[in-house]
Amino acid sequence: MRRTLSLFVIVLLVGIFAFPSVSFGVMSSTNYTIFSDSIDAGGILSTSGTYSLEDTLGESPAGTSTGGVYEVLGGYQAMDWSVLVVEVSSTTLDLGTLSVLTVESTSTIFSVTADASTGYVLSVGSVSGTSLTAVTDGTVTAGSQEYGVAVSGVDRAFSDDRGIAAGLNLSSSSTAVVSAETTLTFKAAISSATTAGSRSQTVTISASTNI
Repeated sequence: MRRTLSLFVIVLLVGIFAFPSVSFGVMSSTNYTIFSDSIDAGGILSTSGTYSLEDTLGESPAGTSTGGVYEVLGGYQAMDWSVLVVEVSSTTLDLGTLSVLTVESTSTIFSVTADASTGYVLSVGSVSGTSLTAVTDGTVTAGSQEYGVAVSGVDRAFSDDRGIAAGLNLSSSSTAVVSAETTLTFKAAISSATTAGSRSQTVTISASTNI
């Protein structure tokens, strides 16, 4: 039996850039900001082609100190701003006309580059709109009214089908990454009792560095 029901999903991306706290002593005026300074014997910015190197000489104290769950990164170079770059292959997804006989699916790919030594987190920030009943048993099944998302990629947080809700962790890494890909596959199925019509949903995805 085929019922006329379509589902659209709009995926939005919000980047949360985690920077060191203002307790480090950021100095600013109307048009300028000195993010950090140091007491040292010298230093220079060297460039070559597309690469650059900024160094300091004779700085003290510098290095890493740890105690329990805390870590202190000492020195001017440890104050660098973290870089987070996220690319999305598609932000408008169409699951088409659903049938009780099949599970419809569509995917989008997130590519993350984060230079923070402690990595990144990709998660669902918010969800709005109308959709089908969220999957609860780990698998979207034909003939049942269910809707959810599956995740694939090295950094994936889970491998089954999950209901889409704010706070759902999609992927993460505890180290810096370059072009780490996470594929989100949205899945939907209906039953013979599903009301015909159209559904649409907006899912906001949040990306942040771990600092």
